[in-house]
Amino acid sequence: MKNSKTGRHTLQFHLSVVFLVLVLSVGSAIGWLAYSRMNTVITEASHNLFDLTSTEAVAGLERLYAPAELAVEVIARQGITHARTLDERLVHLPVLAGFLDQAPSLSSLYVGYDDGDFVMLNKTSSETARRIFGAPGNSAYVIQSVEREPGMEAVGRFIFVDEAMTVIGQDTRPSFAEYDPRKRPWYKSAQAAVGQTKTDPYIFFTSRKLGQTIALNVPGTGATVAADIMLETLAASLRRERVTDHTELALFGSDLGMIAHPDETMVVEMLPPSATGGAPALGRLSANQLVGTVLPDVAKAAIAAGVTSGNGQTLTDRLTFDGATWRIQVSPLEIRGSDPYYLAIAVPEAELLAQARQLLQQGALAIGLILIVAVPITMLAARLISKPVRALSREAEKIKAFDFSDPVEVESAVIEIDDLSRSMNDMKSTIRQFLAINRAISDETDFARLLQTLLNSMGDIVGSSQGAVYLMSADETALEPAAAMGVPFETLARQPLDGLPNVLHEAVAREDVCTPRVTGEALAVCGGDPEDADNPERHAVVVPLFNRNDAMIGIMTLVSEEKGNPSLTRFVDALSRSAAIALETRQLIASQKALFQAFIRMIADAIDAKSPYTGGHCARVPELTKMLAEAAHDTDTGPFADLKLTEDDREAIHIAAWLHDCGKVTTPEYVVDKATKLETLYDRIHEIRMRFEVLKRDAWIAYWKGVADGGDGEALAKKRDLELETLDADFAFVAECNEGGEFMSDERIERLQDIAAKTWSRTLSDRVGISHEEATRKAAAPEPDLPVDEPLLADRREHILKRRPEDLFAPDNPWGFRLDQPEHLYNRGELYNLSVARGTLTPEERYKINDHIVQTIIMLSRLPFPHHLRQVPELAGGHHEKIDGSGHPKRLTGAEMTPVARMMAIADIFEALTAADRPYKKGKTLSEALKIMGFMVKDGHIDADLYDLFLTSGVWRDYAERFMKPEQIDEVDIDALRPKLSAAA
Repeated sequence: MKNSKTGRHTLQFHLSVVFLVLVLSVGSAIGWLAYSRMNTVITEASHNLFDLTSTEAVAGLERLYAPAELAVEVIARQGITHARTLDERLVHLPVLAGFLDQAPSLSSLYVGYDDGDFVMLNKTSSETARRIFGAPGNSAYVIQSVEREPGMEAVGRFIFVDEAMTVIGQDTRPSFAEYDPRKRPWYKSAQAAVGQTKTDPYIFFTSRKLGQTIALNVPGTGATVAADIMLETLAASLRRERVTDHTELALFGSDLGMIAHPDETMVVEMLPPSATGGAPALGRLSANQLVGTVLPDVAKAAIAAGVTSGNGQTLTDRLTFDGATWRIQVSPLEIRGSDPYYLAIAVPEAELLAQARQLLQQGALAIGLILIVAVPITMLAARLISKPVRALSREAEKIKAFDFSDPVEVESAVIEIDDLSRSMNDMKSTIRQFLAINRAISDETDFARLLQTLLNSMGDIVGSSQGAVYLMSADETALEPAAAMGVPFETLARQPLDGLPNVLHEAVAREDVCTPRVTGEALAVCGGDPEDADNPERHAVVVPLFNRNDAMIGIMTLVSEEKGNPSLTRFVDALSRSAAIALETRQLIASQKALFQAFIRMIADAIDAKSPYTGGHCARVPELTKMLAEAAHDTDTGPFADLKLTEDDREAIHIAAWLHDCGKVTTPEYVVDKATKLETLYDRIHEIRMRFEVLKRDAWIAYWKGVADGGDGEALAKKRDLELETLDADFAFVAECNEGGEFMSDERIERLQDIAAKTWSRTLSDRVGISHEEATRKAAAPEPDLPVDEPLLADRREHILKRRPEDLFAPDNPWGFRLDQPEHLYNRGELYNLSVARGTLTPEERYKINDHIVQTIIMLSRLPFPHHLRQVPELAGGHHEKIDGSGHPKRLTGAEMTPVARMMAIADIFEALTAADRPYKKGKTLSEALKIMGFMVKDGHIDADLYDLFLTSGVWRDYAERFMKPEQIDEVDIDALRPKLSAAA
């Protein structure tokens, strides 16, 4: 159609004029030459091809089945069907081997017996077969046998023989003994049939190849003979019958199950695990792998014509598939002992035109004359038209490559091309804005700044300088102001949902963008200045923000002083969902971080609350660690000048410091709080006191018994008083040892041994009324007859609590622990505990206390920390290591530890020294604590450079002002401490 104003024409007009003339000229010249003979050539070619292919398919099936059918018939007449033992059956296996050698299609031959016995012969001449059966390298066959003797378990054997059928190896396969031929489909079908029977084709599990089983029940013998054949040769036969490049052939059953296809991968279908456990299954003509081919349509036509119902008919027809016409034929193939198979053939009509090419050549001369004239005209017209199209194509390539920098400046005389150029230019501008906003949203990590960025970006789109963002309150009853643009944030007010202003209510009710005109109060709600002069063009863009669940999470309002542009409003609407999801994501991240922070604080608080001896340790160590880390971050000189912390580093330090003692949740309180040597869940000194009381009562009883027997009362009283005095002194000594205040010298231990040698008489059983665990320990030794004399102090077998094997750490353990683990978990022997040289803890209990850092590392290493927090287990688990490598639990040296791990060690020590909330000790003063830490530097326990930074940065002073009692803060001479540091270095 001509445009009278500009003299331009549409693209449709140009193309129609040029190509219509060419099509009419060429079509008229060649149409009448080809049409008259086309149908005859196609019909003759398709009929000849189909008949020949069907004949060849039947012959191929006969060649495939004949050896297997013959083998089954011959073997059924052999003595193997009467054999009842494996030795008798082995004699007949050379016959089976001969069949396997002569017929490549035969996969295996076997016999199943009515008593459940089974014997099978497979070839192992290939590496694949030997690998499947675990056969020796020189084996030629494998004999698989199952024997079932009455009253005995079935025996499954694999016997490997060479070409001469000489046994070269065998083994027993218990899993194969479970195979029962009587339960197999081929056995059952043979039992129910007269003569040979064939199973439906199926996929062999080991080879993933299509096969079929031919079986024959041998009457009077109790045996059933079967042969497995491979159907893959049918695919080769079909490939040979493809007379054109795109001929489609398939052999299938009445259930549309695939039997053969030129492409063998079409026959096997890997079904999902929910269907078959991931095993291969027989493909179908309707399967996914055949989608896009004509065969499913051929199958539908065969079903509609009743061919697959077994009526013996042959379907010959034409159908249209994917815009092309096909000649098809579906014919039944009769198979003895099985349902008929069906051969489907489909050939594109276009490929059957080989005989018509001569006709087309005759028309080529006429076409050539026409093209000589038409080509120059066509090329000239196409060039004029395609030049701007090519320019637009280059612009499209830039868009494809995400290059939106340059505007589209393509002009054309064709109206559609010119309009397309302007549309592409607008599209590039819109996408550029969209990507810029999305990038700004994705790059911003701070939630408050994200809201402001989003508001400003949306304002730029609609040309607004005023606006606001409201977010849904936690109780979902109101919209809370969250960001403002162009006006003070304080001017925005909370908007209850049950009384929303009309300017917001309409957008919320419609759940869509609204653009109402705003003045006065409505203008203030939308983030504008209500004092501004009235503008009849002023309107607001009110955008509800919805999350992934279509729940409103807030509202964005933008005030525009110009009449609204619907396209910009639609753009804002499209962008709002992406923006809302970004907001929701940031909210979720923030809430998850808050939850995680609360969780780790809860763990730390629980650890501190678990024992009065830790106090606020888990809360103070993080603060001191972060103070020291920030001091290292702020320094520009020295060994820590290059240590610069990112926000991710700070988060990792924070979490690691709060969780540095999380393993203490596994440490029993009675070990941590053990105040005396005999204390467990209670102080066992009371048991020993009672034994002394018993001995004292015995002394009195002996005295009164002597008096009653007429003895010298004065002498007896003297003996009694001496014994009572000795018992009191001995108990006082035992009680003093129990307190753990005195060093246990050899003389004191020897006295304990003397006291322990005294005995007391027990008349009641100590194996009743006790826990199952203690009863189990006592059961290791027989119970003595009562009454029994027992030592006053003893180390008994039941005092030993053994360590579980899973609690032992191998040298190559995954955590890298290098520990000297005590043999036992606990040793509660009375003499063993009272003989502890210093303090109250045994080596086992001291290890248990130190084990908290081991558990910390194990617990944290099992948590799925994100990438930027992967260092948390290493940071938290290193605060008991020492610079000289003598620390716990990995014996790391200073060079093997990160600076932050070494910082946490200093924080842990300084907090422990100065803590004033430990009931068992008084907190050190600043000068005392720093002096002790100086000695630890000298001994190679803590990092010298970090200790120097600790002193010079004043971190110790800042910590003291926040957490230490005033009386602990004394004068500290830093210069006096640093020379010691230099000397140590």
